[in-house]
Amino acid sequence: MNQKRSGFSIIEVALVLAIAGLIFLMAFIALPSLWVSQRDADRRANVMEFINDIKTYQTNNSRGALPTLSVDAISFGLDTAATDINKSWIDFVKEYVVANKDFRDPDGSSYSYYVAKCKKDGGDLSVGEPCTVGELNSANQENASLNGGVDHKIYVAVSATCDGDRMVKTSNSRNVAAIQLLERAGRYCYNT
Repeated sequence: MNQKRSGFSIIEVALVLAIAGLIFLMAFIALPSLWVSQRDADRRANVMEFINDIKTYQTNNSRGALPTLSVDAISFGLDTAATDINKSWIDFVKEYVVANKDFRDPDGSSYSYYVAKCKKDGGDLSVGEPCTVGELNSANQENASLNGGVDHKIYVAVSATCDGDRMVKTSNSRNVAAIQLLERAGRYCYNT
């Protein structure tokens, strides 16, 4: 007597479980990489939005003026007390960059800002030379990576333009370049 079996054999069940496990493993490996890529894309978009806010500020002020920078460099966050030295840039960030929008790093952290004149420590630059004052020094620009951490700072250079992923001196004092360090791909530079 031949009886018909109903159900699945152990081999069939094991094969289906192995395939499902392989699919879950591939998703487990691929998803974090996709999330990092998306956060980096959002950081690039934030730098472009920051530069566009500078262009709007320049349009709204006399003849394309930039916020005043009376020293070679300033570093501040939104919680930094405004002084005569940094008030102009803090006011710009509050009124143009973060006003009426949630301007944060994709991981939810607030940005801080480093704004500097495109110079080298101890002197001026020729057009086309990399900005090297303070935190914009060439070592930071050449070796910038997050190494698993995130730098929530936007680096801004006045009288600068982008040359690839670094900031270089330009002859126009109203040009501005900004760099954001990325999780995976080094850094992103965008200019007015």
